[in-house]
Amino acid sequence: MKYLTIILLTVLGTLDAIAADTNLTKIDTVIVEIKGTDTDARFDPVIIEVNTGDVIQFIVREGIHTVTAYHPDNRRPQRIPTSAQSFNSGLMKKGDQWFLTISTEGIYDYFCLPHEKVGHVGRIITGAIDTTLNYPDENMPAVVVQKLNSEMEKFLNQ
Repeated sequence: MKYLTIILLTVLGTLDAIAADTNLTKIDTVIVEIKGTDTDARFDPVIIEVNTGDVIQFIVREGIHTVTAYHPDNRRPQRIPTSAQSFNSGLMKKGDQWFLTISTEGIYDYFCLPHEKVGHVGRIITGAIDTTLNYPDENMPAVVVQKLNSEMEKFLNQ
């Protein structure tokens, strides 16, 4: 009986430690809505901050859109961490959802393929915000650079 009590206490202590550790690494789902049709196309919010392992749920509220990484795989300059996987949701219409899990710390810039020229872009931040961005602005539409810079300024000042 003495040994059974010791075993039970050990198992219970291990379960408590696992439960405590699980609470520290809780994974969240962050929602980004995709709105607008032509010149008013936008991600809402434009900039989000998440933890590594979090899932981002993109929901199309109107129009036809994509969620596409700035990456050479998508014929764009690389503006995601070098060790991160490129992504592209493909065309989505009203009511469609697409999920992205962030597994590498850094800053991820992304765009909507049909609406990039009107500044339909977004940014995901995971890890330290004080990381200096060294992403190239060349070969980027001026409206995209302006939108990301102005939204980042708003984000940092909130």
